[in-house]
Amino acid sequence: MTKPVKPILFTALLLVLIGIAAGDEKILHKVFNHPGCLSTEADLKRMAEKVALGAQPWKGSWDILVRNTNGFLDDAPGAQSTMFVDSSEGSNNFIRLARDAAKAYQLALRYHGSGDSKFADKAVQIFNNWATVHKKWNGNSNVALRAGLYGYQFACAAELLRDYKGWQRKDFEIFKNYMLRMFYSVNDDFLARRNGTVPDHYWANWVQAAQASMMAIGVLCDRRDIFNKAVDYFYNGKGNENIQKAVNFVHPNGLGQWQESGRDQGHTLMGPQLLGTICEIAWNQGVDLYSHDNNRFLRGVEYISKYNLGLEVPFVVYVREYKHPGKASLHINGKISPHGRGIKRPGWDLVYNHYVNRLGLAAPYTGLYAKKVRPEGGGFNFGGNSGGFDGLGFTTLTHTLDSFSQVKAPTNLQAHLEGSKITLSWMGSARATAYEVKRADRVNGQYSLLSKVDEKDLFYIDTTVKPGQKYYYTVSALISGKESVTSKPLAVKANYLLTGKIIGTDGSYGNFGAIKETVFDNSLNSYFDPPKSEAWVGLDLGENTKAAVTMVEFCPRKDFEDRMTGGKFQGSNSPDFSSGTVDLYVIPSIPVFGTLTSQTITNAGSFRYLRYIPPKGGWCNLAEIKFFGKKLNNNVQP
Repeated sequence: MTKPVKPILFTALLLVLIGIAAGDEKILHKVFNHPGCLSTEADLKRMAEKVALGAQPWKGSWDILVRNTNGFLDDAPGAQSTMFVDSSEGSNNFIRLARDAAKAYQLALRYHGSGDSKFADKAVQIFNNWATVHKKWNGNSNVALRAGLYGYQFACAAELLRDYKGWQRKDFEIFKNYMLRMFYSVNDDFLARRNGTVPDHYWANWVQAAQASMMAIGVLCDRRDIFNKAVDYFYNGKGNENIQKAVNFVHPNGLGQWQESGRDQGHTLMGPQLLGTICEIAWNQGVDLYSHDNNRFLRGVEYISKYNLGLEVPFVVYVREYKHPGKASLHINGKISPHGRGIKRPGWDLVYNHYVNRLGLAAPYTGLYAKKVRPEGGGFNFGGNSGGFDGLGFTTLTHTLDSFSQVKAPTNLQAHLEGSKITLSWMGSARATAYEVKRADRVNGQYSLLSKVDEKDLFYIDTTVKPGQKYYYTVSALISGKESVTSKPLAVKANYLLTGKIIGTDGSYGNFGAIKETVFDNSLNSYFDPPKSEAWVGLDLGENTKAAVTMVEFCPRKDFEDRMTGGKFQGSNSPDFSSGTVDLYVIPSIPVFGTLTSQTITNAGSFRYLRYIPPKGGWCNLAEIKFFGKKLNNNVQP
């Protein structure tokens, strides 16, 4: 007698069948697209066709590739049994791996662009040599960085020749096992343990290199589990591989501050190369990381590009915890670093062409930096030290697309409120020459032109608003002399945020840069760390100006939330708060980090000077405060 199917089992079976029918990736893992790391079959076909036609800018990049690869054919592979990376037991030799990874990738591209098998054969010789000779890593923590950088490069190069008939299947399998054994194992251990350090210890380029290597190896080896793990790090990683930490702050003007921008520009410029690789591999496998969180990656690349073109960008104090749990220290960047500013690095044409020519968005500063580097080379074209081999390059050749031809309206219109000032930002349109910002008092009312904005400035600051009043905004693009459809109207109610000169205790603990201005920078991840415990911070609203405070908002410093318990918000008309000082609100309990706590103020007094003063021993450690109220000019009493 046949046993009846249990309801739970039947339901599970039904869900699996439904998942198969619907193509649900969570139930049925998709087969990988091959080739599917940095370039697809369509990319390689387009590259060959454009080169055959002598079309620019493809041909310019191809010419660099030809000059490079002509010199590779007589070079013997440089594989070594042990890779020494800052080891006390042997001299550094990892540059051999860097050079051979670059050679293999460029030789594979030369084969696909020319059809000449001698270039593929030389790349296969390099792959086979390393797979059989390289047995060991020896060195310090920098092994993890090198295994990440050259792991993703070798995997991307090998993916281009996975179906090449001149690569014996048994040798290809040996190479895949080599990638899993000598690279993935290091990548996985590093991202899981981080050498026992706190999550943010390693800068973004370290963890993104390991992440890129895992993703590329996952595709090469048809290991969906490895690929998915790399994707998960992008969304949920505890360290700076997480996109929210890599682009750690989005400014009101829409630019995204990069995690390493206060360190130096050499390391910062690695970011778009590595994260661009991660996003492109994912895209080629049907996963869109590029657009996550309103194109947060693009916002970061625009920030980096603008600064390295010699233009100024905003900066909020960046705080990083490093070393080991229980012994952690803080590293604080108080300003953007100019060190290495303006150097050239490859990879920008990949990012630019995705956002602009695939999607029809604007990337003005990314485009200008790409133009500065174009036609793009790769390894051996950006210096002979290891920094010149951080990116595979040649994205002018592999990723340039024909121009986006449609007329696309601006999207993602957003507003940042600061009392009598509203900052609008938006995602721009490809080929736009300017934008028109319009405003109305009603959603269906008459929209009046506020300003015509330059194509590179995807933001506008409206300083003609009245607190408490609602406005409606739209933005349109001017493309080839025609106005696009306007963006969806955005309703914004101007708030009563009070602004003025920041006053209080000067300096910071240890002169590390966590100064009082951090309290008003809109970032909950920066904080005031004064040089002494008897400190305070506040606002001077200005001569002949007072305000009746109606609300305060505040957020403590992470892990020091208790230091705000008993803290006071005060008002005074004495600059040093020596007389006539009024307690507006006393914090009764430990506030929560990660959000602004709001408190209504009922005191009817009006004050020029406002401040927060901590309880005894509280050190004025706080992340953010805001005062709201109605300004009363000419000292008119309420």
